[in-house]
Amino acid sequence: MKRALYVLALSLALTACAAVVEPIAGPNGKQGYSISCDGSADSWSKCYNAAAKACGGNYDIVNSSGNSTPTGYGPLVTRSLIVSCKG
Repeated sequence: MKRALYVLALSLALTACAAVVEPIAGPNGKQGYSISCDGSADSWSKCYNAAAKACGGNYDIVNSSGNSTPTGYGPLVTRSLIVSCKG
């Protein structure tokens, strides 16, 4: 069981290197994005940078959430951001 948790933690750490950006329709009808930028080695700035890149610079934050769950191998950190592009 410990080995399985270790493999899971290692997998999450390795896959957490890039933000996952998925297009959505924003609440105002404009283009928006759902962005996940998980990982304890990163910060919210990774989400904000991904949003700026996806929207060409300007965006409004519609919702954000984050969570940190302690484990024996370090925290499992999740972050998600929903943005609506301006312009």
